[in-house]
Amino acid sequence: MSELGRKLRIIRRQHRLSLRKVERLTIDLARKYGDAARRISASWLGRLEREEHAIPHRTLQTLEEVYEISHEELTDESISTEEASRILHAHLPELPASVLKGLTNPDGEHLLPPESWLMYFPETTLLPSLPTAHGNQPPVRRQSSTARLYGVLGANDLTLLGLVQPGAVLEIDQSVRTIDATKIYCSVSERPIYFLRSHDGYHCGWCDLDAERRWLTLVPSALAKASQRRWRYREEIEVVGVVTRVLTRLRFSKELKLEQINRNQRSNST
Repeated sequence: MSELGRKLRIIRRQHRLSLRKVERLTIDLARKYGDAARRISASWLGRLEREEHAIPHRTLQTLEEVYEISHEELTDESISTEEASRILHAHLPELPASVLKGLTNPDGEHLLPPESWLMYFPETTLLPSLPTAHGNQPPVRRQSSTARLYGVLGANDLTLLGLVQPGAVLEIDQSVRTIDATKIYCSVSERPIYFLRSHDGYHCGWCDLDAERRWLTLVPSALAKASQRRWRYREEIEVVGVVTRVLTRLRFSKELKLEQINRNQRSNST
């Protein structure tokens, strides 16, 4: 048994998944991405766990997604900034290299200000899971690599206007996926910001749950001048995680803010 095969078997059993269940999950991913190569048969996975086999990159990506585990945690390999940029480019091919560089190194000195990439993110977006790299140094292994994700608050998303500006890069802790409907917060700064996924995309903001926990309401800031949005909790909307940090420099000019607000108001009026 190879070291990787042994690790894959341990991870699968930790998740209490049978080989057949993993096969069904990969079929769902193949349909989601329109890529038949993502399907992994139960028999092939069983051989992979028992024997020494080369694993195609796409297959490894699929297993990482099924098991909700990062590449570096599964393989114990560091991913360079260049490799991280390549992975991002595969998911977001329209982004120029300068934007990719900033997104693969969100804590670094060369992160672009939000106004430099607003045009590339009209809507709020969840980025693929990547290791954190610092400049030309190898990525730093994180303590909870399966828990942290990054997202970008879209140019058209003014829900948190006044607190978090469009274009901000958000660090998301996906280990926190429940909303406490009973807790009362003394100020806006104490209230958690959640990153959400619905059938029509991603959303970010403060959330309310009704007493029966049937409806989730996205609450905009007072400056947003936007209506609340509501979904059936866990049927039409899911919580990806809670926002723990805003990583982008927030250097917006007044002209940029007004231009963005006016553009959003014009689009709403049409």
